[in-house]
Amino acid sequence: MSGVNAASEQALHDALLRLSEGRPLRCDGSLTVTGLAAEAGVSRSTANRSTTAVDALRALRLRCESPVEPQRPPFDERQARKEIAELRRRHAEKVTALVTSIDILAQHVQVLTLDNERVRKALAGQGSNVAAHRSAQGGT
Repeated sequence: MSGVNAASEQALHDALLRLSEGRPLRCDGSLTVTGLAAEAGVSRSTANRSTTAVDALRALRLRCESPVEPQRPPFDERQARKEIAELRRRHAEKVTALVTSIDILAQHVQVLTLDNERVRKALAGQGSNVAAHRSAQGGT
């Protein structure tokens, strides 16, 4: 039997409901007797005398604090092997594309180097007013 009047018991019950749903109106939402009393608008001693409310609050706190194990999907080795094979295939495609790009860029550098050399020789042989620019690092 609870040691509080029916109106206080109903206020505590309504407060417990709001706290359990995470929508407190008068307190910070803490699951304590003090928080319950503030939410119900009764004194802490009145809340403590209500054994049904205190027991329900303890049960609610246990439910909220109990660790919940996350559900892991079952491991499917065959699916994992397929995914690994697909990742390896995509990786190989990327590597092949990068190697091809490197080869093409190396060929472009070679062509530009040969063309630059040809232009420098042509300018040196003309004796014109145009001179090749020498860089500050000592290269041409």
